[in-house]
Amino acid sequence: MRLQDSLPQGVTVDGRFYKLDLDFRNVLRMMEELDRDDVMQEARQYNAVKCIMKHPKKVPQILKAVRALLFPDKPKKDAQKVTDFEQDAGMIRAAFRQAYGIDLYRDKLHWIEFSELLNAIPEGSRYMEVIGIRARPIPSPTKWNAEERQWLIRAKADVAIHLSEKEQQEKYSQDVGKLFAGLMNMVAKGSDNNG
Repeated sequence: MRLQDSLPQGVTVDGRFYKLDLDFRNVLRMMEELDRDDVMQEARQYNAVKCIMKHPKKVPQILKAVRALLFPDKPKKDAQKVTDFEQDAGMIRAAFRQAYGIDLYRDKLHWIEFSELLNAIPEGSRYMEVIGIRARPIPSPTKWNAEERQWLIRAKADVAIHLSEKEQQEKYSQDVGKLFAGLMNMVAKGSDNNG
């Protein structure tokens, strides 16, 4: 968004404006509904839109417009997950209170404002410390860094994101796919060297 823009209060679909309640809590509930596996897709989408709109209409079109508005950047395919809104809730609340004086239990915040503030939390909070540990790569072993590697491995285990069963299955599928691609690459290189 440009600096001179106001926070959007809704979306336009087929020439008609639909007012939405885009408070961060409602958007988080919407995301939870979309991730559910226990209901059919149409029900998930309806329930998701109901989180931000009293009387859902044009559900697929509204969802598409909301995604484009609130999540314009597509996540990178192999992007590492460094935060979890459920697991990190307490740290996020504390960081907002510490950095901005905002009480996320009581204060209303538009999703875009919440996202911008979350991404700009300064160093010095436990939340940013945890994000730093999760995001830091483990260095390759050398004869000088055994203690650093051991500390980082333990620290990463202490603050690791607990993946849901669905996320574990997706990660397993990705890992198997990478392993298979690596093996195929080795086979292809071997046949090039032999031919």
